[in-house]
Amino acid sequence: MEGKYGIINDIAQSRRHNNRLVYSCLAVIVIVFGMATYYVMRADQRAKNNAYLLHGGQRLPMAPIRDVKENLQILCEGHLYNFHELFFSLEPNLKLIKRDIEGKALHMVDWSGNRLYARLVEKKYFHDVAMRDYRYFVELDSIHIDYGTYPFPFTFYGKQAIEKGKSTTYRNLITRGQLKKSGVTPNNLNGIKIIDFQVVDNSDLERM
Repeated sequence: MEGKYGIINDIAQSRRHNNRLVYSCLAVIVIVFGMATYYVMRADQRAKNNAYLLHGGQRLPMAPIRDVKENLQILCEGHLYNFHELFFSLEPNLKLIKRDIEGKALHMVDWSGNRLYARLVEKKYFHDVAMRDYRYFVELDSIHIDYGTYPFPFTFYGKQAIEKGKSTTYRNLITRGQLKKSGVTPNNLNGIKIIDFQVVDNSDLERM
């Protein structure tokens, strides 16, 4: 009988030991889950208080900004500048032009940007850039955005510097359109889309 009681006691002790182990593991899991939740919420809050700019396909953080309006302004202006740089800054390389415009810029604009691109392709505009060995650079003068109306109307004021061998031609680059919020995607990390885009002025200025 004593042997049986000893076995029973061993089993009971083993159960108590297993129960303590299970409860300890559960407690650790709860603590770890609580800490993870806390730090995720803090990280999310910090992310909401930061502005980002899209550059070269990467989302670059800036200094924390508490003002929602200022945050929106930086996002919109950064989106516009990056789009114009991708669409209008051109190297004499058709593959590079296609990658920047089709792979990046056209994801930042609605059908109006695709229509402009198709029209330029039809006119062999990009082919001429590559064949003539021209290089195009965008210079920003100012961006005006009306945040009192939604979608936000904008006007982009800038210039195109076109290197043609030893000479440089400058063109006006004035565009208009509107900005609206859109879903965040791998190709549009700012969650903003340009709509009703049009080039207002792209005339020559001076030659140096």
